[in-house]
Amino acid sequence: MAAQQLSGDKMKFAIKAALSIVLVYLIGFSQGWSNVSTAATTIMVIAAVGSLENAVVTGLLRVMGTVCGAALGMILIALFPQERFVYLLVLSIFATFFLYLARAYKGDITVFMLTGMTMMMMFQNGQTDNVLLFGIDRTFMTIFGIAVYTLVGILIWPVSGRKKAFESAHNLSRALKKRYEQTGADEARQNQLHDAVLKAQETFSKSLPLLPGALEENFTPLQWRSLLQDFKELNSLITLMPNEKELADLPKPVEAYIKGYKTQQDQIEKLFDAIVRGWHNTDQIIIKAQQELAVDLEAAFPLSQLQRTTLATLVLETKKLHSLLLGIANKLNALHRDEPTRFKIEKNQMSAHAFEWFDREHLKSALLTFLIFWCAVAVWIMFNPPGGFMVVVLATSLSVITTFTTIKPSLLIMVFTVSFLFATAAYIGVLPHLSHPLELALFLFIYSFLGFFLIPLEISIFFVLGIATMNIGNEMYFAFDSFLLGLSMFYAYLFILLFFYYFPFSTKAETLFLMLQKRFQRQSSRLAQYHLALLKGKGGGWRKLLSRYHAYYLMNTVTKMKLWAKEIDTAYFHEIDKTALIAYVRNCERFATLLSMSVQTMQQQKNNPLLEKVLLEEETMVLESMLRQITCFSSPIINHKTPDLSKALENQLASFFQKEEVKRYKSGTIISFYEIISLYEHIWRSFFSCRSRLSSLPLVSLKESRF
Repeated sequence: MAAQQLSGDKMKFAIKAALSIVLVYLIGFSQGWSNVSTAATTIMVIAAVGSLENAVVTGLLRVMGTVCGAALGMILIALFPQERFVYLLVLSIFATFFLYLARAYKGDITVFMLTGMTMMMMFQNGQTDNVLLFGIDRTFMTIFGIAVYTLVGILIWPVSGRKKAFESAHNLSRALKKRYEQTGADEARQNQLHDAVLKAQETFSKSLPLLPGALEENFTPLQWRSLLQDFKELNSLITLMPNEKELADLPKPVEAYIKGYKTQQDQIEKLFDAIVRGWHNTDQIIIKAQQELAVDLEAAFPLSQLQRTTLATLVLETKKLHSLLLGIANKLNALHRDEPTRFKIEKNQMSAHAFEWFDREHLKSALLTFLIFWCAVAVWIMFNPPGGFMVVVLATSLSVITTFTTIKPSLLIMVFTVSFLFATAAYIGVLPHLSHPLELALFLFIYSFLGFFLIPLEISIFFVLGIATMNIGNEMYFAFDSFLLGLSMFYAYLFILLFFYYFPFSTKAETLFLMLQKRFQRQSSRLAQYHLALLKGKGGGWRKLLSRYHAYYLMNTVTKMKLWAKEIDTAYFHEIDKTALIAYVRNCERFATLLSMSVQTMQQQKNNPLLEKVLLEEETMVLESMLRQITCFSSPIINHKTPDLSKALENQLASFFQKEEVKRYKSGTIISFYEIISLYEHIWRSFFSCRSRLSSLPLVSLKESRF
């Protein structure tokens, strides 16, 4: 059913995109406009890299981006009318900046793409005559293409941003519910459920940029991002919940040790069900008071120290889980009310932003964009290809698609070659025989529809651009030599992109994976160093700021590791087992999640009196020695076996509590202390699991040449 729905949605999208291209040509020709291909190219770019939804506000933002780019382009021409090199230098800097914003933005990047493209399109091959009219014409045609595409999207099979976003929220809620219900499943099933959650989470996050006009839909992008943060935290909590195997080691059922546990579980299950249903109906979710949970210390007294940590973790994570579900339910209720949506956003969610600043790959991609611009300028100056400066415009703009992505320029060249063959056949056998506008409309529709429907959306533009090679106009002059020369422009910028795919930064999957794996180890080590400083009471100021950076980009690095691990072609590296490689990355992801959460928990619990007492002990605490080993993550592996942490930790805790009178501490203090200990135990085991899997992977073979 899901595949059929996806196919149906893609067909509707292809029809709307193809119809938009047909309309700009028919309307443009009926009015006698000569530069209609600019409007058509604009639609191709928006359809290939933008969202499938088309709200009025989205269209207005794209128009604003176009006008902004045109204004900047004209201002630069006015400032440097005779200094061509200075003009191109400043233009390259501005274009690089806006395309960097396009990479860093988590949403619909067409606003920044159009700004950069329009700015470069104002340059009329170095000519100064009629520059203003040329710029106005290009700007008008770009806005015309945006307007037609937006209106078609609104009038034909309109897709509500709210409906699409709510559907993605429903799917994510359902995936989280399944994962919570099957915490005791085997590892393979757990991995499958976790992947389903991450896939649904990615879809949900992509629905965020559909909301620039969310005020029309009764909620704001910031409120929607707060829900994304809630779902991420919910997934992390489920990861930390003790599984059935850990609970099965207890002498008695959990209910014998935790008061109110059964009632709390029932409430959580009902809340999960209500939230999953709530995205499809407007019924208000009934909010009940949170059930009080407490460990029966007398019943838990005969248990071992580590069994107590399991119970303490279960209590705290269950409370947090229930509280988080209540928060999501309240926000969902607010979204369904008729009056403007109002719900409280936590301070840590207020900082959620739509840009990934200072990401290394984005910065390197920006440098590549700058180099691509000047390489294309050199090709334009030396060879003066047909299309002129459009070689620079297309090469620079479309570098966003090819730099540090899984889309290879070699694949784009293949797609364009197929389009070239299709366009050549059409140029010779179809276009000369068309005499009626409706015949031309049918031809353009079929060509565009095939491109957007049969080819993956990310690379569809390289097929549909075949239309631009035909130089279709009101008065057609068929010259096959000119047609072939026009094709050379497209091959020129594609080969420029191919060159910079490997130089100066290699973007081979195996090279990137090795680089990211080393970065993962370094960031883990630095985060552990900050954690160690926290234990010693030295974790304030600049270190705290750096820890946030490392925690954020640690998870970002793991996400990229997963991406490039799947792209490695093991046919060239027979010693690498793809399954084992992906399993290693999964371990890294779990370790990174636990380490990041431990820092946050430690910041909140650093004043816990029991923890302070432990840190004052003369003997080195096991958790401190563990952190010291993590700080040496990138050092050569000496011991692949997991030390007997359970025994060492049990003995030290038992020794500590024999000397310390526990009864004088509040139960919440004790439970929070056990939660920290449990978290460290999970980190320790996850860390050595990473080291063990890494030791069995011959990653050095990835450094070898493929040939």
